[in-house]
Amino acid sequence: MTNGRHIPEEDLALLAAGAMPEEECAALRAHAGECLECAAKLAEQRGLAAVLALTVPQERAAATIKAELFARIRTEREAEERNRWPVQNVGKKAESAGVAKRAWWNWVLAPVAAALLMAAGMEWHESRRLGDELAGVNRQLAEVINERQHSEMLLDVLAAQDTMSVKMAGTPDAQKATGVVRYNARKGMVMYTAELPPPPAGKIYQMWLVPMVGAPISAGIFAPGEHGARQMWMGEVPVNTEAKAFAVTMEPAGGVERATGPKVLVGVVGS
Repeated sequence: MTNGRHIPEEDLALLAAGAMPEEECAALRAHAGECLECAAKLAEQRGLAAVLALTVPQERAAATIKAELFARIRTEREAEERNRWPVQNVGKKAESAGVAKRAWWNWVLAPVAAALLMAAGMEWHESRRLGDELAGVNRQLAEVINERQHSEMLLDVLAAQDTMSVKMAGTPDAQKATGVVRYNARKGMVMYTAELPPPPAGKIYQMWLVPMVGAPISAGIFAPGEHGARQMWMGEVPVNTEAKAFAVTMEPAGGVERATGPKVLVGVVGS
């Protein structure tokens, strides 16, 4: 009970930790619902209790531990009631005893709470650092796995007996350009290398598969390095598409759905 006064600090701590008999909680909660100062302190104690709970190993308590704790608290409070001064100045002495008791609680709990909060903060920062490092390692591992899968797929296509090879020659718009296409219709994979100058600003090269029937099919966009070093690119087309030729055009950055730019490389299947 609060008797119209603010809830004592030790009661706030017990209430926040759930270590107070339910029959006594109702009056304290009702007071906190009307007193902004006590409500703020109760919220602070609940936050502290939550932080402290995260700093200790989680173990299942015995089924009777809560009842035993409540019984002990009740016994101590009954003893306090019996020991109160039966004289006129009992109120002042009891209040002084309560102040002394709260001061003792604060003297004991404050350093412990500060140490636990500091340990919790250090543990949180360490956990975050380890989490960031683990995320970085996972990203690197994913990149390695993707690169390995990509390499294995390239080798599988290159080694397949049904993979064709088509040489590409430069057109009047790029007479010194050369390239090679390796195409596996069964897998729908087009792999190619090209020696071309870097495209102008706002432009990109685009590889096209020219089927026996229908419009050219895009097999991806690419841009050689500054020195025209030979690289390998890869694109996907519908499986089992019979190819008649391959061509590279210069298109706007980002590529296009239908070839519109000048041809810089052309290779005919079977030539």
